[in-house]
Amino acid sequence: MARVLVQITAPAFREETTGLCPTCLRTVPALIFADGDLVWIRQTCPHHGETKSLLASDAGEYVRMRQYVPDRAKGGCCGPGETCGPDGENPGPPVCILLLEITQACNLRCPTCYADAHGHDFMSLDEARRRLDAFFQAQSRLDVLMVSGGEPTIHPRFAEMLELTLSYPIGRVIINTNGLRMYQSDALIETLTKYRSRIELYFSFGSFRPEVHERLYGRDLLTEKIGALKRAQQAALFTTLVPTVERGINDNEIGDLYRFALSLDNINGVTYQPVMDNGRYQHGFDPADRLTLTGVIAQLSAQTGGELVPADFVGLPCSHPDCCALTYGLLDATRTHLTPLPRHLDVARYMDLFADKIAFAGIIGGALRRVWSDVVSLRAGQTLKDLATVFTHGGLRDVLPLVGKPDEMGKRVFRVVVKPFMDAHTYDHKRVTECCTKIINERGEAVSFCEYNVFHRGRAPKPSVGSKKFAPLTMSV
Repeated sequence: MARVLVQITAPAFREETTGLCPTCLRTVPALIFADGDLVWIRQTCPHHGETKSLLASDAGEYVRMRQYVPDRAKGGCCGPGETCGPDGENPGPPVCILLLEITQACNLRCPTCYADAHGHDFMSLDEARRRLDAFFQAQSRLDVLMVSGGEPTIHPRFAEMLELTLSYPIGRVIINTNGLRMYQSDALIETLTKYRSRIELYFSFGSFRPEVHERLYGRDLLTEKIGALKRAQQAALFTTLVPTVERGINDNEIGDLYRFALSLDNINGVTYQPVMDNGRYQHGFDPADRLTLTGVIAQLSAQTGGELVPADFVGLPCSHPDCCALTYGLLDATRTHLTPLPRHLDVARYMDLFADKIAFAGIIGGALRRVWSDVVSLRAGQTLKDLATVFTHGGLRDVLPLVGKPDEMGKRVFRVVVKPFMDAHTYDHKRVTECCTKIINERGEAVSFCEYNVFHRGRAPKPSVGSKKFAPLTMSV
């Protein structure tokens, strides 16, 4: 995979693609275009007319992220021989992260749930084995499997399910959780601790305010979620904090959530996920007034006083540039200040070299490619070695004493990700064809997560609501 440099200015940006009519989900022509500082996608349906949705609130940054477009002619998602597998093992788009939804049951009924999770069905061990067996017939290995739901930890055979997934050639198993069972169950903590060397938590936490919790989760869960995170810290369970963020609701907490993540030494990253109009979203969705990838980064820059700035963020080298942006940094010994790697190393320069097959063999090029492709797990052995290589090359030699100490490395290396999933308003078929985040279906096939959400989950009926604006944040962290 490579990224090919494309020179284009923001005011001139126009791109034709295939989108969806948000009303009937008919495939229709769509145009992505810049209009002043904003970037939009406009769909034209013969039955429902023209609609448009905001894609970016900073056209300049949007175009910068798109300078490097994927070219997979020379290898798999992360390059030849990597854990995503070479092209020969991956007919079609590769798989970096695979979701296995082991239940649609949940112990919450979150108004913003993209899955509209409900019911009482739990996947059997035999069914999970059948799907994974089918998947691994086509692919010999997998970087990351995310066990999800519903709420996966309420599965009555969760421990056995976890053990089953770990028996496959999978680098890391990530557990997507709301944390309630962790807060309540000593047995669950014991199970997670038993496998801590190969698992991580993907922990939803979006606010410090009760009224925002009620909007996101249906009730105030601050006590339970803080308690669960403290239990995870005590058990040394490495965790990514995952805030669902919404314009005018909790986007003024983006910086506080980042600072909070730094305060717990088992948290090695934050992944911000802007709200999308899928599943159970119940608050009246305005596609023209939504939080975007560039909007999250702008808020993060403003709310951290420039500790993180837009130029620190680079797109994934293995998917469409609109799908994700991330940065890595090295924390000081007190975990109070982050030094972003791109300020010491020309990340974009090395990604540009990925088109040259010789560059794949270069230590820094290969290491950087693998690190920037790893958006979920920071503790896989190869990832830690690559991080040491990349940081040292960038002059951040404080990382050298951490080499060979994965737990200590995990406490000092930090990743910030912005991951906007598509809905019917922002659907772009080009993104689907380059998607490396997949969900395993009943046939054991890996299908685009966004495509699955849009076409197979549908959207619950939406009530009419009033203003969504909340008062400014006053609670200190």
